[in-house]
Amino acid sequence: MTSRGTSGSRAEHLYLWHPETPFVRKERCRMRLSASLLRLLPLTLALGLACEGSPPSPEETPEDVQAAGESPTVVEAETRNSTSHGEPARVEDIVPGQLSSGPHGLRDVGGTLFFGATDVEHGTELWKSDGTPGGTRVVEDIRPGPVGSDPLDLTVAGRRVYFTADDGIHGTELWTSDGSRAGTRLVKDINTGPESSFPFAMTALDDVLYFVATTPDVGFVLWRTEGTPGSTRPVPTGLPSAPVSLTAMNGRLFFFVDDALYRSNGKAGGTVLLHDFSGAPFEVFETNPVEADGVLYFIVGEETDDLSVAPARPITVWKSDGTPEGTVPVAEVFAELRFGLPQTLVTAGRRLFFLADDGVHGTELWTSDGTRGGTRMVKDILPGPGSAHPRESAQLDGVLYFSAYTPEAGDELWRSDGTERGTFRVKDVRPGPDSSSLQQLTAQAGRLFFTARDWSRGHEPWTSDGTSAGTKRLEDLVPGAFSSAPHEFTRAGSRVFFVATEPNRGTELWAMKLGSRGRMLEAARVASFAEPDEEGAGVNTGLASQATEFNGGAGGSGPAQLVQDIIPGPGDPFISWNLALGQKLFFTANDPSYGAELWRTDGTAEGTRLVEDIIPGPEGSTPELVCALDGAVLFFVDEGVHGAELWRSDGTPGGTRLVKDINPGAGGSVGFPQAFVLGDAAYFAADDGVHGTELWRTDGTTRGTRLVKDINPGADGSFPFIFTERGGQLLFVAGDEEHGRELWLTDGTQRGTRLAVDITPGPESFGINELVATPEHIIFSANSFLGNELWRSDLTPEGTFMLRDILPGPESGFPTQLTVLGRTVLFVAQDNEHGRELWRTDGTSEGTVLLRDIKPGPGFSFPTPLAVFQGKLFFGADDGALGTELWVSDGTQEGTVLFKDIAPGAASGNPLEIFVVAGRMLLSANDGTTGIELWMSDGTPGGTRLFQELSPGLMDSFPNVFRATRRHVFFVTATSATGRELWRLPLNELGR
Repeated sequence: MTSRGTSGSRAEHLYLWHPETPFVRKERCRMRLSASLLRLLPLTLALGLACEGSPPSPEETPEDVQAAGESPTVVEAETRNSTSHGEPARVEDIVPGQLSSGPHGLRDVGGTLFFGATDVEHGTELWKSDGTPGGTRVVEDIRPGPVGSDPLDLTVAGRRVYFTADDGIHGTELWTSDGSRAGTRLVKDINTGPESSFPFAMTALDDVLYFVATTPDVGFVLWRTEGTPGSTRPVPTGLPSAPVSLTAMNGRLFFFVDDALYRSNGKAGGTVLLHDFSGAPFEVFETNPVEADGVLYFIVGEETDDLSVAPARPITVWKSDGTPEGTVPVAEVFAELRFGLPQTLVTAGRRLFFLADDGVHGTELWTSDGTRGGTRMVKDILPGPGSAHPRESAQLDGVLYFSAYTPEAGDELWRSDGTERGTFRVKDVRPGPDSSSLQQLTAQAGRLFFTARDWSRGHEPWTSDGTSAGTKRLEDLVPGAFSSAPHEFTRAGSRVFFVATEPNRGTELWAMKLGSRGRMLEAARVASFAEPDEEGAGVNTGLASQATEFNGGAGGSGPAQLVQDIIPGPGDPFISWNLALGQKLFFTANDPSYGAELWRTDGTAEGTRLVEDIIPGPEGSTPELVCALDGAVLFFVDEGVHGAELWRSDGTPGGTRLVKDINPGAGGSVGFPQAFVLGDAAYFAADDGVHGTELWRTDGTTRGTRLVKDINPGADGSFPFIFTERGGQLLFVAGDEEHGRELWLTDGTQRGTRLAVDITPGPESFGINELVATPEHIIFSANSFLGNELWRSDLTPEGTFMLRDILPGPESGFPTQLTVLGRTVLFVAQDNEHGRELWRTDGTSEGTVLLRDIKPGPGFSFPTPLAVFQGKLFFGADDGALGTELWVSDGTQEGTVLFKDIAPGAASGNPLEIFVVAGRMLLSANDGTTGIELWMSDGTPGGTRLFQELSPGLMDSFPNVFRATRRHVFFVTATSATGRELWRLPLNELGR
């Protein structure tokens, strides 16, 4: 099996192929603020190499075929044909209660599983397990205390595991462990002192580990180690830049430097140029190389940002046997290289597989056997120009397994031996056109393991021997619709380990025991705690006493719950465009089988599901929700036929439909997603192809969707935007040739749509950026010859004027975050004397004043976010002494004070989100001991407290994007265990 590292710091045009650059890694290790979020990067799946399988015979049915001559060598025959594959058992609840230890980076070292995990006593540290509670323990508390050393990038070389960690003294450096406390040590302090060398691209070659690290004197260079300080040294390549795409093959290391392929034996004079691609007449990219049967494959093509058109030049498949003369092009392919598999290139048996779109067949699976004639599309799985979007991949017995989409079966499990006939669907896991959302596909212990979903059982573990009959659900670990979301299937010793989630126990380590010849045996569930080992490192005892039930503080349980792990593991479904309607929340989520589509939830797992696959298959339509109206949500979406148009949904497939094709044809009418509900109608901007972008209104029906007025006659349009209500009418900004961009009013009729005030007579106009309405005035920010400043208007010419030139002269005070508080407006602005601070206006020039210079002098206190609660304004601000903390203002100078020092002293509590609901204020904040977590306030300092810890220790869960329905508050939060997913909090829990 080829062991490969991640990519490194090439020229910028290569970053598309190497998503985790050293600079990203540097920020992750240095800041740690985003540690839990950065684990959301996709996991790399290892692809083992074996002999090719045989294609089915003409008499055999593809879905039921077993490879000719197949015998049950790894999994016993009776197990393959049995419905029972053994009961998975939870190994250990490392963090008791709902909090998750989030095991990650599972690696097998000589039959022992190593992984990173978090508990409340030690933070994130290196753990090991033999599959029993007593054998599951912290290897070493590298950074004593709750902070943790955050071991990442676990890589096995020989009988040791290597990883990066920060012990709080040496920065982020390379560490190694053999599983004992004495054998767990810093390999070398490469960047001496507290600074970090940020090792990455770790690649094993037998017992030697190669990696890239940085020091101030030479920057990023290639290093090698055998696990001791003396054997850890830079590789003398003599090259000007750091290598990327490290790949081990035939006892040598291969890599790219500046568009040239090299080979190295790790010694002085042992780095050999194999081929230089930099002489091409166009900018090139090279993919990560992969090895198949002792041959290195990679693809070279022209760098382009336009993936929507056929390539100007073909991509070229290359191969190398490790010599300059043996590094040669295989074949040119007139197709665009596409993504979807876990790696750009994958291998199975002696074949290379990749995805490409030739402009005729869509994105399909291609292959190469190292010859020109053998480089071709494997099969047009979705015939015609449509795309099957193959994704996921694992190789078993020389056959590539993957998921692919067809309209009749959805996105399901397929296999390919590189021939058209030997490429077919293994099983329609979820029968019919719906997809099973297959994910986490990997081969372990002679079988395939993956997670698949149906709406009644959620994402649960499945296994397959490569046949339809042998593809079965292992067990519904969490009965019902809630997903156990298993991921990181890894064999170590006599067990297959994985990570899974239970609603009341969080995300923990699970295992299935293997019997003779790999047969899966039943195992009882285990929930006891580990005892101290013989070295005294047993660190999982006593944790139960540290977890408290919710009672206003940190602990293992609480009322906020994960709704559903849409993407199993630390993935990110990119939840966005969420909108409340009654008891339901509608939102956009990106599922690999459906792409970004419309979802809904009532706060239960059973009630959380896709509403409609508007563009069938994995492509996704990305709906942009704008408002709720008459029992439905309105959104803009391009379904591939009508362009971006207005749609509505009541939460059912039948009730999800196009409202009106405003601009007939594929052009679409909507340029930017914005709508405002006033009365029984929603107002928005649209272009019907005749009048330009103008003001439209809808009642949610085709007939009731119409142009309000052609404000700027002709095809140019008035581009209405910034909508608000004023006296029962809609106030907005629009422009015509006579008046420029000014304030307009409408009652929803053509006759009742008029210019409200011409602030600047004639075609010249102000750039109005933000506006709010008080009972007496319209307060807005606008650009003039005096810069961007604060204005007011009563919608008469004489009552419209600039309130104050906050930053005198043509420079701008940049008033933002205009917030109504009673009969005044509070906002943030800046001048040269006080910096950026909190201001107030009552609509008069003399009443437009600085409330308080929170950070005295010209420094900025950066008040944000602003939220009104119990008749006062709450906000975060930095006074220069106590960090960014929670402040409050009643609109007076003496009433603008520090509300609570959440993180005592100079540290910052960082109140990043503030949401008011049901007589309480929810916010995300950091007290310095729990990371950025969910806080609640009743409006008093004493009643402002940590509400619930969602991610253990100092890891940040960063709750954000709050929305309230009739029964719940929904929000998005990120944990290292489940990624960035949707959570819910019952409203009736807020008063406790």
